[in-house]
Amino acid sequence: MVLVLAMQLVVLVVVLPILRWLFKEALRANGMHGLDLGGMTTVAGLPLTLGLVALLCALAFWLLCLQFAILVVFLSRLNGQGPPTAREMFGAVGKVARKLLRPSSFPLFCYLFWVLPITGFGFTSVLIQGIAIPPFISGELYKSVASGVLLVLFLLVLGFINVRLALMVPVFALTDATGGQAGRASWRLVRGPGELVLVVSVATVLLGASVASALLMGMALIPTAVSDAIAPAASPVVAAYSLGAAQLVGLLLTGLVTAMVSAVLVVALRRSQGKLPAGLELHAISNPGPAAAGGSENSGQRRRGPRILLAAVSAGLALVLGTAALDTMDQLAKHPDTLVLAHRGFSDGGAENTVGGLEAASKAGADLVEIDVMQSRDNEYVVMHDVNLKRLTGQNVEVKDLSIAELTVLQVRDLAGHEGSIPTLSQYINRARELEMPLLIEIKLSGAEPANHVDQLVAALEALDALDTNIYHSLDKPSVERLKRLRPDLSVGYIMAFAAVDVPDTVADFIVVEEWTATPAMQHAANRAGLGFMVWTANDEERQQEYLRRDVDGIITDRPDTALSSRSSMHGESGLAPVLLDALKRFVVVF
Repeated sequence: MVLVLAMQLVVLVVVLPILRWLFKEALRANGMHGLDLGGMTTVAGLPLTLGLVALLCALAFWLLCLQFAILVVFLSRLNGQGPPTAREMFGAVGKVARKLLRPSSFPLFCYLFWVLPITGFGFTSVLIQGIAIPPFISGELYKSVASGVLLVLFLLVLGFINVRLALMVPVFALTDATGGQAGRASWRLVRGPGELVLVVSVATVLLGASVASALLMGMALIPTAVSDAIAPAASPVVAAYSLGAAQLVGLLLTGLVTAMVSAVLVVALRRSQGKLPAGLELHAISNPGPAAAGGSENSGQRRRGPRILLAAVSAGLALVLGTAALDTMDQLAKHPDTLVLAHRGFSDGGAENTVGGLEAASKAGADLVEIDVMQSRDNEYVVMHDVNLKRLTGQNVEVKDLSIAELTVLQVRDLAGHEGSIPTLSQYINRARELEMPLLIEIKLSGAEPANHVDQLVAALEALDALDTNIYHSLDKPSVERLKRLRPDLSVGYIMAFAAVDVPDTVADFIVVEEWTATPAMQHAANRAGLGFMVWTANDEERQQEYLRRDVDGIITDRPDTALSSRSSMHGESGLAPVLLDALKRFVVVF
């Protein structure tokens, strides 16, 4: 457990800050203090930026492999006479570290940073926990039957590949295999009945982790629930230190689960070592001699030392985390003022970006409706998200190639059976005005727009007397800048598909960040810069509750009903137990 806690702390306290600093310096080399894909330039600093990013990836890979290698080597050398000595560990891990510096380890890099994080079977680390298919990509793919099926098949194939490569890290760490040889060896060893046993074994560990996580949350809630009932004034302190203790236990459980998965893989490799390809053998496991093993009395004293150290460090860390959580609990306990914006309307009652979807959003009680506007071939405006209409109308044509008359006779249909015609901007605006529903209008580019397309949109909205009553945003940075130059008084947002480190240099009034990178750090950076902070597209109810607790300025969602229900429930809360439960879901993640 001492080793597990030490590894977790080193990653969190040392490794992650170093990697963040490197990434920040890489962005500065390109003239940015925050990741802004729309602001990337090909100036002289770009090669340095790319070089630093490559160095960052290489360092993260090296450290990640070393983390796994330490566990694998330690577990492989455990025997009835005790754990390996420090000298043995340094020698074995040093050998792995040198192998990782060779180009032949590149296949292992692909496995650890592509296959493993997306499928989640096998080793894990905070260094790769954020690697996934962004929700806005998977969400869009699932809106079409064909692309949804392809995505599911892709994930199934990737999952199968991951299982077959599950022994890649142990083979690499415990033999002289290169990255490619380790992959081929794992593919050879993990098949047939052994593959099923491995899957069941790892799944059992993960199931146990889920049960342990649920029990941990339940136990952490009890003191605050009692405090709410008999001493409400003490609840903020009780909740904060309960959260701190739960974070510590969660940290230990995560390391323990990783160690257990490692043990399963090491045992599987040992049992099948006779099937290793010719020329590959497991490194010899040295047994400590009598002097190293020592007497039972000395052995007991040696075991007590690490236990005392573990208890002392754990107690101190729990106090630190609990004290730090005092302010967190105070912030989370505030009732959110977050706006709920229906993404392209409400798809439970109408097809996206149709008048039916607008009416459904109004009926659900959304604060605003987010829509997409783009130009037709004859420079008129329609409410539409997709440049190509195949997904929504079944016709493989693009908006830019059709006139307004041709577009508005087309019927939009979704997978739920809702349908409606493509509305013109004026039709949509007029119905929204009747419903007293303000809009967040996204400026989309169809490919038909002239250079002055923003000026034309402003003129069109002024003609409808709708320019000042709505707000705006766009992924296109020049469009945002042009709109603010034309009308500085308008509220305009800058959409960011990916964000990191800090907010970008922008004239916008708020940023709209995809939920994959809508971190608390980005929200704090936006607040410091005087910018509003909205999140898109948050459809998972637990994620919505997290953003509500954080009191972001707006949540753009396909599920305004669940977000509105959660916001209403939070406004009616008394006591801190519900607040602590949401905090535990956010801060205590086991595996």
